[in-house]
Amino acid sequence: MKFIGVLFITIYSFVGVDGAIEMDDPKPLTGYIQKSLTVPCTFRVIPDQPIKSATVTWRKDQNYEGVLLYQCIRNSDLSGNCSSTVEHYSFGGNLDEKNISLKINNVTLNDAGLYFCRIELEEKVNWYSSKNITLTVKVASELKRIYFQTNGSGQHRVTCEVFGDPPPKVSFTQPKNMASQIIVESGVFTASYSLIASSNTSYTCQIDGENNPSTLSIDNLESSPCIKSAPSSKSERLIFSSVLGVLMALLGLSIIVIVRLLVIWKRMAAAPNAENVYYNYPAKPDTDGVYMNARKTPKK
Repeated sequence: MKFIGVLFITIYSFVGVDGAIEMDDPKPLTGYIQKSLTVPCTFRVIPDQPIKSATVTWRKDQNYEGVLLYQCIRNSDLSGNCSSTVEHYSFGGNLDEKNISLKINNVTLNDAGLYFCRIELEEKVNWYSSKNITLTVKVASELKRIYFQTNGSGQHRVTCEVFGDPPPKVSFTQPKNMASQIIVESGVFTASYSLIASSNTSYTCQIDGENNPSTLSIDNLESSPCIKSAPSSKSERLIFSSVLGVLMALLGLSIIVIVRLLVIWKRMAAAPNAENVYYNYPAKPDTDGVYMNARKTPKK
C-alpha cells in the first residue's frame, strides 16, 4: 500500500498539474486610439503551486494558427525574456501571480479583433489556451476647448468643441437651462455646441467621459480669449472697405503711369537721328547761303 502511494506521488510529480490549469471566460474589451491598454488573462493551477518555467504566447484572430503577437519564456532559474517589447506589445502580467496579461501601447484601429492567450508549464507537459478575447477600438471622447467667437453677422457666441467616435454630447452646466438655445454642428469625429453669449456671464460645458465627467469653463470678460471669424462691428467693416478702396485707386494710378511711360518710350525709339534730321529736306539756303540739307549731310 505504501508502494502504491509513493508511485502515485511520483506519477503526479512527473505529470505536474496536467489538466488542472483553469481560466475564466474572458469578457469583451474596449480600447481607445493612442491610449495604452492591458488585455487581461489570468489562470489558476489546481492544486496551487509556484510557477517555475513557463512560456507565454499571445495570438490574434485565431487560437493556434493566428498571428503571433508576443511570446516570452521564463526558465526554471527565473531567467528569460518576459521583459522584452515586440513592436507595441509587451508582457503586462506577473507569472508569480499567474497573470499573463498583454500590454498594448499606443492603440490603433488595426488592434481591434480577437485575442488568445496561452500558458505552457513544465516544458509543454501542461498548457492551456483561453477562449477568444474580443477587443473593440474607438476614438476616445474628449472635450477639446471652449471659446468665444463673433460671427459675420456680429453675433457673440460661446462654443465648446468635442472629439470622439461618435462625438460626445455636450451639456452646459453654467448657466443652467440653456439646452433649448444650443446650436449643434457635427462631423465624423468632431462636433461643436454653441449658444449666444451674454456679458458678465461665466460658462461651463461638460461631457461624460469614459471614467469621469470632463468640464471646461470660461468667463465673458474683456480678457477672455476670443476667436473672430470676420470683422464684428460697423466701424471695422468701414475701415476695411476704405483701405481696400485706397489700394485699388493706387493700383489704377500705377497702371496709368506705366502705360504713359511705355507710349513715351515708343515715340522716342521711333524718332529720326538728330544728325540726319535735315538730310532729306528740300534744298533751302540758310542765312549764310549754305543749304540746310548740305549742312546736315554726313561726310563720305
